[in-house]
Amino acid sequence: MKFKLITAVAATAILSAFTIVSTSEKDLVGTWKIDDSRVEATVKKVIAKAVETNPDAEDQINAQKDMIVSMVQSIRLNIKADHTYETVSAQGSKPGKWALSADGKTMEFTKQDGSVRKDAILESSATRLKMINSDLADTILYVHPQ
Repeated sequence: MKFKLITAVAATAILSAFTIVSTSEKDLVGTWKIDDSRVEATVKKVIAKAVETNPDAEDQINAQKDMIVSMVQSIRLNIKADHTYETVSAQGSKPGKWALSADGKTMEFTKQDGSVRKDAILESSATRLKMINSDLADTILYVHPQ
């Protein structure tokens, strides 16, 4: 019991130490893409999640790695000032709403189906947005596309 509590406190302290406290909504607004340095790691997480969901299709999923890389590279996260967003990829556009926590450490995404994802913000500026994607359990660095 004490070990679980210590682990939880340590994890919170570590995440808090790297979290930028003063995330500005103004800096969040705009179009973002996954930074090239994070594409490979994100692809691995996407494949792992797909295999976890459908273990019998592992070979077929791994055979599609090049297509998944291309898909991840094409994803755009458009965050709008009216607190709506859309994720745009080759598969189409998925709209939703976003909110920033009062302390600026968490960004909440409400999808069209009503499901909510809360991502921890590790770093934010006008040019970089680094978050822990709670769906993939992965750190993703976003930058503005050039």
